[in-house]
Amino acid sequence: MSFKPVGSLISTSVVRSKTPDAILALRVRQIAKEAINRELFDMPRDLLAAIKVKSYRKGVLMVSAPQLLAAELQMRSGGLKETINRGLGGKIVKGLRFRVS
Repeated sequence: MSFKPVGSLISTSVVRSKTPDAILALRVRQIAKEAINRELFDMPRDLLAAIKVKSYRKGVLMVSAPQLLAAELQMRSGGLKETINRGLGGKIVKGLRFRVS
């Protein structure tokens, strides 16, 4: 029996009803962070580092960011949600919530 690193499972797992919630949440968070970095390509890297994808539960992704970035993310949330769902291969993320850190 061979063991696979968790990172490889997260990046290759297909979203199915049998996928454990924890692995799905990790995959959603990984894709979301990549999508945020692409969506906010015009922001300085040190500001992007302040954005934290906190949790994913019941279709809602929670993101923590400084006040101005949270407002910017809120304005771009429609495109961001589409990008995340496209990366996941389905309509997995139903809502985004932004918390000021």
